[in-house]
Amino acid sequence: MSEGACLAETRKIQWADRLAAILLPAMQERIEQDGAEGSGAHNFYVQRVARGKVFLEYEIALTEKLLSCGLDITHIHEVGCGFGQLVFLLGWNGFQTVGFEANPDRARTARRLQTILSLIDAGRTRNVTILSKAFPSRRPRLPEAGAMVVTTNLVTSATVAERRALVRGMGRYRFVVIDAQRFFDLRTEPDSEHKNLALFAEAGFAPPQLFLDLGQGGKYYLFEGPRPAPLKHGWLQSLRRRLFT
Repeated sequence: MSEGACLAETRKIQWADRLAAILLPAMQERIEQDGAEGSGAHNFYVQRVARGKVFLEYEIALTEKLLSCGLDITHIHEVGCGFGQLVFLLGWNGFQTVGFEANPDRARTARRLQTILSLIDAGRTRNVTILSKAFPSRRPRLPEAGAMVVTTNLVTSATVAERRALVRGMGRYRFVVIDAQRFFDLRTEPDSEHKNLALFAEAGFAPPQLFLDLGQGGKYYLFEGPRPAPLKHGWLQSLRRRLFT
């Protein structure tokens, strides 16, 4: 059994309370100093922090599911990581994580929070990378196996071309998990998420499995990426390069 599979099958969620105790006052301070706009908090994080919340219920539930699902996952990348709370939680629980954040103010706040966490536990925080970049990006290089990309609350305006480009970029990963109720458009009416799922069928993904159903809190689907499995032997890779390049 691979290291990633062992991780997913045997680990239970840890560190959520410890991280929340560290991050909440740091988030409050950043919002007070830089303001809702300058910190990248906007209403989403201002309201969360006012309620004393670092992690919302769906983030805890998704982390628990990823740790117990039995998939061979070692690396998890999040599109639209915001202040980074989910990638911090996953990283402290043993995954190699990357957070993509296109909003430079939010990315800057996430990196400041990461610096604080590094002072407290450098080893666990070293599992986390915050990129001030839009997804998809050529960075970072993906491992041959065990990589997953996730989205949680990705409600944002985007053109059809931008949506298709993002979904195509997800095809580099072995696994993809999205909240189909909050993928560009908010779709919480029963069975309305099929319009979001259609983007993946168009990009060549096989039909997904329902991964985690939180009702109005999110409906997460698991896709297996359409890219072919990587060849393990060097001579086969060389042959493929000669034939197809």
